[in-house]
Amino acid sequence: METYRHYFDIDPDYFPAVNEKVINANLDMWKKFFPHETFVKLLKTTVSVLERKQKLSIWVEGAYGTGKSHAVLTLKKLLDASDSEVQAYFEKYNLDNDLLNKFNRAKKGGRILTVHRYGSSNIHGDNDLVLAIQESIEKAFANAGIENKGSDSLREAVIRYLSNDENKQSFNIYVKGSYSNLFGGDDADTIIEKLRTYKDEALHTLMEKIFKFAREKQIRAFSMTAGDLTNWIKEIIHVNNLKAIVFIWDEFTEYFKNNSRNLTGFQEILELSETEPFYFILVTHVSSSLFHEGDKDFIKLNDRFVSPHSQIALPENIAFQLMGAAMEKNKDPVALQEWEKISGDLADRTKKSRKAVGDAVKIKDQEMLGILPIHPYTALLLKHISSAFDSNQRSMFDFIKNDRGDEIKGFQWFIDNYGPDGGPDNEENPLLTVDMLWEFFYDKGKDNLAHDVRTVLDYYERTQNRGLEPNEKRVLKAVLLLQAISQHAADSVEMFIPNEKSIDLAFEGSDIENDALRIAGKLDRDKVLFKKQLGSGEFQYNAYINEVSGAELEKFKKEIDSKSTSALINEPLNDTTTVADALALERGALKLRYDLKYVSSADFDSTIRRLRNAETENGNKISTVVCFAKDDAESILLGKKIRDALQDGSYHLVFIDATLTPFGQDGYSQYRNDMAQSMYQTSKDNGLRDQYARNAKESLKKWKDQISNGEFIVYTEKNPAGERAATKDILKSILQEIDREKFPDCLEAAYNVLPTMYTPSNLKQAVECGVNRKTKGTFSSGNPNTKLETALKDAWDDPDYWKTHPNLLISKIKIAVDKEISEGFKNAGRISIRSIYDMLKAYPYGFMPCNLSAFILGFVLKEYTDGTYSWSDGLTNDALTLDKLKEMVAEVINLQNTASPKYKDKYIVTLTSEEKAFNENSAAVFGVSKNICTSAEQTRGVIRNKMKEYSFPIWTLKEIVPDKPLRTSPDVIEEMIDDYCGIANSGIFSGTKTDSDIVNQIGKLYLDNPNALDDLKRLLTKENCTEGMKQYLNRFEEGILPKLAAEIGDNGQYINAVRSKFDADAANWVWNTDTANQKIRETITEYRIIVESNRVLPKTTSFDETIREWCEKTDYIRISYAAAKDAFGGITPFMSMLYDIKRSGKLSEESQKQNFLELLKANGAGFKQFYENQTDLFKTVCEYYLNGFSDEEIKELYSKIPAAGTFVMDKSPYLNLVDNTAKDYRSSLGYFQLKNFWKERTHSSLTPREWSERHKMPILSLVPDEEVTKAKQAFGTLNRSHPDAASVAKAKEYLEKATFYPVMEDKEALDRIFTNSIIKSYAVMLTDVKEVKDYLSSRLSEAPYDWFGLPTVDKKLKQMAEAKYNQGGSEKAIEKIEKMDVNEVRRYLKELIKDNMTVGIEIIKGN
Repeated sequence: METYRHYFDIDPDYFPAVNEKVINANLDMWKKFFPHETFVKLLKTTVSVLERKQKLSIWVEGAYGTGKSHAVLTLKKLLDASDSEVQAYFEKYNLDNDLLNKFNRAKKGGRILTVHRYGSSNIHGDNDLVLAIQESIEKAFANAGIENKGSDSLREAVIRYLSNDENKQSFNIYVKGSYSNLFGGDDADTIIEKLRTYKDEALHTLMEKIFKFAREKQIRAFSMTAGDLTNWIKEIIHVNNLKAIVFIWDEFTEYFKNNSRNLTGFQEILELSETEPFYFILVTHVSSSLFHEGDKDFIKLNDRFVSPHSQIALPENIAFQLMGAAMEKNKDPVALQEWEKISGDLADRTKKSRKAVGDAVKIKDQEMLGILPIHPYTALLLKHISSAFDSNQRSMFDFIKNDRGDEIKGFQWFIDNYGPDGGPDNEENPLLTVDMLWEFFYDKGKDNLAHDVRTVLDYYERTQNRGLEPNEKRVLKAVLLLQAISQHAADSVEMFIPNEKSIDLAFEGSDIENDALRIAGKLDRDKVLFKKQLGSGEFQYNAYINEVSGAELEKFKKEIDSKSTSALINEPLNDTTTVADALALERGALKLRYDLKYVSSADFDSTIRRLRNAETENGNKISTVVCFAKDDAESILLGKKIRDALQDGSYHLVFIDATLTPFGQDGYSQYRNDMAQSMYQTSKDNGLRDQYARNAKESLKKWKDQISNGEFIVYTEKNPAGERAATKDILKSILQEIDREKFPDCLEAAYNVLPTMYTPSNLKQAVECGVNRKTKGTFSSGNPNTKLETALKDAWDDPDYWKTHPNLLISKIKIAVDKEISEGFKNAGRISIRSIYDMLKAYPYGFMPCNLSAFILGFVLKEYTDGTYSWSDGLTNDALTLDKLKEMVAEVINLQNTASPKYKDKYIVTLTSEEKAFNENSAAVFGVSKNICTSAEQTRGVIRNKMKEYSFPIWTLKEIVPDKPLRTSPDVIEEMIDDYCGIANSGIFSGTKTDSDIVNQIGKLYLDNPNALDDLKRLLTKENCTEGMKQYLNRFEEGILPKLAAEIGDNGQYINAVRSKFDADAANWVWNTDTANQKIRETITEYRIIVESNRVLPKTTSFDETIREWCEKTDYIRISYAAAKDAFGGITPFMSMLYDIKRSGKLSEESQKQNFLELLKANGAGFKQFYENQTDLFKTVCEYYLNGFSDEEIKELYSKIPAAGTFVMDKSPYLNLVDNTAKDYRSSLGYFQLKNFWKERTHSSLTPREWSERHKMPILSLVPDEEVTKAKQAFGTLNRSHPDAASVAKAKEYLEKATFYPVMEDKEALDRIFTNSIIKSYAVMLTDVKEVKDYLSSRLSEAPYDWFGLPTVDKKLKQMAEAKYNQGGSEKAIEKIEKMDVNEVRRYLKELIKDNMTVGIEIIKGN
C-alpha cells in the first residue's frame, strides 16, 4: 500500500511558527504574508499613530498559531521598504489604494527607525528592561546603517568608564579581591572585551553583575533609570533627525508574567509617546489572561495603548490556503496521475461536509479540495484548536510541520502511515478525521491546555474501564473535542456543537460514515455520553459529567479555604514534588550549606522562634526562611513580619521573600473549584475524584513554575532593606555571597567541583584520593573545569606546596592543620581527629560533612601516613595507615550528620623505635615488601596472610628448634615464635599483653638479637612447619594417629588429613595448641571410624570415602527408616544415625563422630545381620500390604521396590509406594496368568489386535452375536499393557468359556466367517475374499481389529460391488431373467419392490 507521502511532502519552507531564527533565515518571507482583515486594521492603526492622531503605543494580541509574529514582521518590513516595494505588496494582494497613499504619506517627513526584538523571558526588572531597549535601538541603528550621533548607551558608558586608567585600577582591586567570585576572576580588560562581544543573554548576565557592583559601591556611571532612558531616547530622536522610533517587541507575554508587580519603569517609558514619536508595538498572547480583572496597574498601563488592541486572527480561508500550500505534490507524472484519481475519490467522499464548512465560514470549495486527505471538519477544528492552549507548542502549523513521528503523531506521521486504503489504526479510513487529532492535542499536549478544555477532555480517561470498542473510542474523542472547543468559544461556532449533524459530517467519507450516529446513540444509552437538551427538540451530545450545584460545593470550598498557605505549598503534586520545591536548592554546596524552612504568614513566627532557639545546634549551616503567599494581602503581611524580625536583632537568619509571585486569585480559584469537585466526588465516582484532584494539583504546579521563574527578595541582618533577585540564578549568586561572607575561606568559594563532592557518599574513598593524589570513581571528572586536580593545580604535584604557595586556600588549610597538630603534640603528645575537624568547620573555613571535606583532609594529612606516626584510641596503639586515616576521617564526618554516644576519639601519635623494628624485620622474615608493613596493624595483616601459606601453626616449629643450627638462643627464637602467634591471635595471652605490648616486645628482641632475623627467615618455611607437626603427632597421645594410619594402610596420608583440618578454616593462624589438639583428636576419631567400618564395609583408607560407602550402603536398603524405626530392635540407635548421615551426606560434628564410633562398635555385627536378611523386617513392617503373598512372592515383590533413596523416605510416602507396588504386582500376577492362558488356547503370542492385523479381519467376527460385548472387553484387556485386576478377572472368566479357538487356525472357516459377517449381501459380486481384504486394507485408515460393525466398511464394499456390477454383473442378472417365465418374473418383481424403493419408483415412472 502506498502512503500519502508517495504523492506529496511537506514544503520545507513551510513555517510551523515564526520565531527569531526563522525571521533571520528568511529575509523576504514578509512578502508571502497575506494581508487579511485584521492585518489591514493594524496597518490603519499604525498610520493613525505615525500621524500623531493617537499618541499611543500599539498592543497586538491573538491566540497561538494566528500569525501575529509574521504580521508584525511584515509591518516592520513595510515601514522599512521603499515606496515601490510597498506599492508592489499592496498591488499583489489588491489592497485599498487609499490606504496605500495614507501609509506612504505617514512615512514621509523623516527616517523611521524600526526596532525588532524577539522574546522577553530574560527581562526581570527595570535594569534588564532599560538595557534591552537601549541595546535593541543601538542594534537597529547599526542594521539601518545610521551612525547614532546621540549619547552612548549604557554598555558604551560602562566600557568608557572602565577604559579610564584610574577607574580601571580601582575596579581591578575589587574584581581581584572581594568581587573575584562574582566576576569569576576576570580583570577590567577582560570584562571590557566581553562587553564588546557578548550579546543577548550573556550580555544581560554580565551587565546584571556590573549593576550589582555599581549598587553596592554607588557608582552612578554604571546605572540608568527608566527616566534616564526616556531622556536618552528623546535625544537620539532629535540629534539623528528621526521622524519616529517604532519598537516592535514580539513575544512580550513573558515580561508581564515576570514583572506583574513591578511595572512602574515600563509605564514611565510608555508615557514618552505622549510627547515624543516613540511607539511600542507589543505582541502578546490574549491580554485578558495576563492580568486579574480590575487590576489597577493593568488599567493604568492599558491607557497608554490604542484601544481596542489590535487582534490578529487567522481567517478560515487563509488557514485552509496555508495548509494546502504546505502540501507539496510529487512532480512525477505517474504519481500526479494517481493522485488526481485519489483526490477525486476523496472529494466524492466529502461532498456534504465541504459544502457545510464552505457555507458556514465562506471558504471556496477549491481551498478545501486542496487540503485533502485532511477532512474539512478536521481542518476547521485545527484552525480553532490552538486558542485552547497556553503555549505555542500545539498550533495548526505545528501539527502540519512537526515530524517527530510516533512520539507526537502529527500530520507528517499521518502521511507516513496512511494512504488511500487507510492505515494501521483505521485500516479502511483514508481521511484524517477529527478523532485523529486526539493524540497530538490531548495525549501529548494536555499540560498546556486551557483549564475549561482540559476538564472536558480529561473525561476520556474515566471511560477506559468501560470496555469501549475502537470505533466507540473514535466517536467519543470526536464528541469531546467538539464539545471542548465549542464550550471554549462560548458555543459561538455552530459547527462545533456536537449534535447529530456535526458528528455525521465529521465522519463523512470515513470507514464509519454510516455508523457514527449509531455509535453516538449507543454511547448515550450506555451512559458514556448524554443528550443535553437545547430546546425546540434540539440536543447535543455531552460528556457524562455529573453536574454539581454551587450550594453542594460551597461546604467543600469553605473547608479548602481553611487550609493555610503552608499546607498548599507542601501538598504533594502529581509528580510528587511540592510548590515549596520551586526553591529547593539543587545538589551541591548551597544545598548542604543552607537549611531551608518553607513558611507562610500562618507559621512564620513559630518557625523563626524555633530556629533561633536551635541556633547552636545548627552548626555551620545557614538557617533560611523562604516565604510564600496565597495573595497580595499575605504578601504584605509577610513583608512586615520579615522587617520586624530583622529589627528585633535576635534572629540571625536569611529570609527569601517569594511572595512577589503569589498564587493569585485566578490560580487559587481554579485550584479551589477543582479540589472541591474532587472532594464531592469521593465515594461517588472515584475516577472523577482523581481527575479533579489531578487538575487541582496542576494549578499548584503552575504556581510552582511561576515562582521558579519569578523574582525574589533576599533579606539579611547586613541588608535589611533586601536585595532583589530577578531570577533563580541570581538568587543562588546572592546566597553564595552570603555563604562567602560568613566563611570567607570556604571550599565552595574557591573550588569548582562536581556536585557529588558535597554529599557524604564515599568519605573513605575521598580520603584515599586525597592522600594518594589520584582520583577515581566518584572523584574523577571528565570535565577539566571540575577536576579536583584543577582545583588544587598549584599544590597537586608540589610536595612543599604550603611553603612554595602559602597564599593558596589549600596551603592556608594545611598550615592551620599542621599548627593544630603541632600544638596537640606539644601539649599532650597527640591530637584528636575531631579537634582538627572542629577547627576546620568553624570560621573562616566552614567545612561541611561531605566528600570534598574528606578529600581535603586526606590531602593535608597525607604526610602523617608515611609510617612515622601512629594512631590511638587510648587502648590500642598502632601505625597510622591510609586505611586507618580513612576510617577516622569518615567516622568524624559522619558524626556531624548522626550523633553517636558510642563514638570514641581517635588520636594521631608517633611510632617508637621498637615499632619500627617490628615492622621492618617482620617484613623481611615473612618475605614481603617493607612498603606494606608501615604500621603494626598492616604488619599484623601481612603476618596473618603469610601464616596461611604454612598449612600448620608456626608454634609447631618449636618441635624442631633443638635440631636446627641457630646463631640465636633457642629460648629467644621460641619466645619470638610465641609472640608472633600472639600478634596473630591476641587471645593467646588472655589479656595479659596488648597488641602494642607484643609489637614492642618483638621489636626489642630484634634490636637485642641481630641474628634473630636470619635464623627466623631460615626456620619459617612450609616444609619445616609440616616436619614440626609430624614430630608433634609422634608424641601426641603416644602416637596413636600414626599407628591407626598404619593399621588401615593410608601410606602416610594422615598428615594431609590433619592439614585439611587447618586448611578448612581460613583462620588457622590463630589456633593455639588447645584448638589444634582438638582438631587432631577429631582426626583420630575419624581414623577409628575407618578401622571399625572396614569390618563391615569394603576396605577404605579415608574418612570421606568411608562416609560415602555408608551412604551407598543405604541405597541397597529398600525399607524406610521412618516406617521401620520401631522394628529395628537393638540396632535402632545406629540405624537412626545412619539415617542422619544419609540425609546430610556427611558426619561433621565431633560429638556425632564420637557417637557414631561407639554405636558402630556395638552394632556392626547386628547391622550386617539385618542387611543380609532385609525381607524379614519388610514382612513385619508391611504385613498389611503383603496379605496373600507367598514368601517367594514377597521376595519378588521386595526386589521391585526402588532402592536408591528409599531408606530416607518419610513413612507415609513409603507405605504408599509399597501399597502401589503390591497392587501392581498382584495385578501383574493375574495378567500374566491370563496371557499364558490365551497363548495356550490360541497357540500364538499374538494379541487380539495383532491377530486381526495378520489375518486382515476383525477377531470379533469369530464371536457369536450374544458374546460380542464380553468378548470386546476381554480382547481390550489383552490388548492393554497394564490392565486392572478387575478387567483381568472378567477377561479370564469369559475366555475360559469361549468356543471360537478352533476356527482361529482354519482358513476356510475364517473366509466363510469373513464373507458372512463382513461382505454379507455383496458376496454375490465380491467372491474373492483375499481381494476384498486387500481392498479394505488399502482404502481404510482404521485397523482390521476395528472393522467389525464399522459403517465405512459397508460403504467401501458397496463401492467395490457397484464397480464389479458395472464391469459385468448386470449381464449375469439378465441371463438369469431370461431363464425365468413371466409369472415367475412378476412374482419376483412384486417381492422386490416391497423392499427396494428405487426399483419401485422406476416402474412408476415408466410408460
